[in-house]
Amino acid sequence: MFKVIDGGLSEGSANSRKKFKEAYMTNTRLMGVVGISVHWELIDNTTNTEFYQVFYLDAEEYGFDSYECVVGPLDEETEARANALADRLMGGLGGTRVEINEREARSLVQEYVFMNSRLGIGIPDEAEIDFIMRPEVILSIRERNELMQKQCEEIISDYQLINYFMMRCVGHDINAARYLTDGSVTFMDFMNDEPATLTRNESELSSQDMAAFESGSFSTTKVYLCQSLVEHKAFYEVITSKITVENLKVTGFEVATRERISLREANLLIRREEYILLDEFEMEPEEFTKDSSSYTRISQESEYETGRLFMIFNPDNSHVLERVYRLFDDVFGTIFVSNFGQILISSFKKENMLELDRDIRIHLGKDAVFPVARYNFDMPVLYEFVKSGFPDFEDFVDAISTDSPEQ
Repeated sequence: MFKVIDGGLSEGSANSRKKFKEAYMTNTRLMGVVGISVHWELIDNTTNTEFYQVFYLDAEEYGFDSYECVVGPLDEETEARANALADRLMGGLGGTRVEINEREARSLVQEYVFMNSRLGIGIPDEAEIDFIMRPEVILSIRERNELMQKQCEEIISDYQLINYFMMRCVGHDINAARYLTDGSVTFMDFMNDEPATLTRNESELSSQDMAAFESGSFSTTKVYLCQSLVEHKAFYEVITSKITVENLKVTGFEVATRERISLREANLLIRREEYILLDEFEMEPEEFTKDSSSYTRISQESEYETGRLFMIFNPDNSHVLERVYRLFDDVFGTIFVSNFGQILISSFKKENMLELDRDIRIHLGKDAVFPVARYNFDMPVLYEFVKSGFPDFEDFVDAISTDSPEQ
């Protein structure tokens, strides 16, 4: 008789007992999503002893959204693969990574699996996570509060508080919205809504509080008037509201008006300049990979009919601190590699565009790419080009009759 001994690459995670080693999560719960990485030891395996799981969890609509894993021996290559996976799935979330314990990790995964069950949404790779679901973890009130604090970045300003609060309200994420209040706020204005996206939010201190501030008076209670642009699946609307803040908590919330607006009106509210650099390169498009730039290594890559889009996010969510919050201010820049020999580098900031171009030239070499034109548009254009199916960017620019390249 022959006895088959599992080992080497044939060793997987399914048939081995798991011993918890470490875990961390992103403190991005107030953005509506969190990423979790959990590292287990496969104690019954002889070679592939390391098991890394990475989860992408959406608190608004999709619950347990994405999951991938890495199995391998205890060496630098396995660790590098696990880190690359975490960067790819969680790199666009911003925030920092916070250590969590095994109970917290299991509890979070279970919470989002239960959410999928309620919503009738399928679970990715259910067999891979079956062991996490048993036994069910029930956290104490103290443990739940501590975990929520770990999930959320520290609130340090009124604008940050208001922007996150409106995000969670329109996203129909009432648990997180309530976390930002003193417990006395109700959410009846949003209870019948489907989850939506806060595209823009502008806050102004009320005239009474502004006058008191300018006169040198001090009050811990302030009232802000907000105009929020909200994107629903089929329409846009503008919500005006009054938000009362005390000691970095929302203590009062009142919706004044809700008005549907046209796509054209919405575009006027969110329009902004976009800088685009057009390069051509002496290489095959498939030779440009995520390793072709230090920025693309941490980007989110998407495939389109005419090429590949690399979206690079800022390393934090500091844009939420602004008086005027814009959804896409978390994007550092974008690189589109077309199937027709063009590289398009774009950003809402000119210096970011130039930095991305410089970094590509360092990694690929100066002779690999050469500049063709620079553009400055008064509204975002690159993504429209990507969706258009045009093979050549200059032809697309001519077709939409936008600005000419900078001389």
